Amino acid sequence: METSIEFAVHTADRSTAMELAATALRSAGHHVEAVPGTITASSGSRLWTVLLGALVHPSREYRRYEVVVSTAGGRSLLTLRSAGEGPAVAGGSIGAARRRQRWEHVTGLLERTLRSAGLLQGNAGRTRA
Repeated sequence: METSIEFAVHTADRSTAMELAATALRSAGHHVEAVPGTITASSGSRLWTVLLGALVHPSREYRRYEVVVSTAGGRSLLTLRSAGEGPAVAGGSIGAARRRQRWEHVTGLLERTLRSAGLLQGNAGRTRA
């Protein structure tokens, strides 16, 4: 499964891209904490996910994502990483399928948000575990 995706954004708009990413993650039900250059978004209960695995309701499964912006060579990349995978994979194949489905939802939401704001230059790359 993919563990990170990078979006190329206009360098002049990188702070706007981070604000839009935080708003998109909040709209998906995540608690968002932001510091300059980094966003951490989480939802669900780590405890319930560890204890119940696939039996926990999908809306209460623990999920955690990190968004980081970096600039090199006149190009800015907004990187979304899936974090906290230990408890997130609890539940065997059912938990893994749910995690994959959530990942696709979050990456699609972020891409649509950046594209609709005119900030996205293109997908730079995806990384698989």
